[in-house]
Amino acid sequence: MDRAIHLFKNFLTEREEKVTANILKSIDKNQPETYIKLIKVNLYKEQIEELIHLLESFLTGEIDDERINDWGNRVSEDKVRLGLSLSQSVQHFNSIRGALWEELSDMADKINDLSAKEMLRLSNLVNDFIDGLILTFTNSYTGQANKRLRAQQEVIDELSTPVISIVDGVAVLPIIGDIDTHRARILMEHTLRETKNKEVDCLIMDLSGVFIVDTMVAQELFKIIDSLKLTGVDVNLTGMRPELAHSVVTLGINFDNVKMYSNLGKALKAFGIVRK
Repeated sequence: MDRAIHLFKNFLTEREEKVTANILKSIDKNQPETYIKLIKVNLYKEQIEELIHLLESFLTGEIDDERINDWGNRVSEDKVRLGLSLSQSVQHFNSIRGALWEELSDMADKINDLSAKEMLRLSNLVNDFIDGLILTFTNSYTGQANKRLRAQQEVIDELSTPVISIVDGVAVLPIIGDIDTHRARILMEHTLRETKNKEVDCLIMDLSGVFIVDTMVAQELFKIIDSLKLTGVDVNLTGMRPELAHSVVTLGINFDNVKMYSNLGKALKAFGIVRK
């Protein structure tokens, strides 16, 4: 083993507790708001200690990508769960790099016969190790964050397409906001599933929250209505706003085969649902 590498590895081994404390202290100083979240995860101190062990193995060539990837996956999962941004998380590596450089400086002061060339090589090894960790961490973090976002989006999609049962066989689907291709697909899938599960014979689609109707939106609405009719569900439309009606006429969209009501109250009255 290279003499300088051997000396630095032993130096780190003897001072692991000090290095860990310095890293955590640096994070606390530079990012106190994230440090408060991190100290709630008791594993984080252990993960920093494990990182130092990984560096010691890296210096001696006794490490494989699997161990580094495993560390990056576990740490990124914790930070995504804690709600730390990628930028905040990557800044922690600056604290790690700074603490390790400080150790190099302390070792150079204690061991006077280390040459500038040896110190430069050690610095480069530390940088290579940290840079590799950052790449592994960011890739894992991005994957974890995207997975979490997809799960959240699925919940939002479910909540934004509620099929609300009013009386036996009659339900309301309020549609609020713009309809794009993704949302139209979710509307189709969720509405078909919910009308079947809730044994809906008549569905009232309330469009009072839809402000823009273009050709694509009209086509998607037609697809949803036609699909529901094929499953035996009678579809009624309510809440066609004046500007929406103007757009429909201008585009030449034909809703002649669909019952329409000016508002949800009138539609409900038509089905005998009145306030006593």
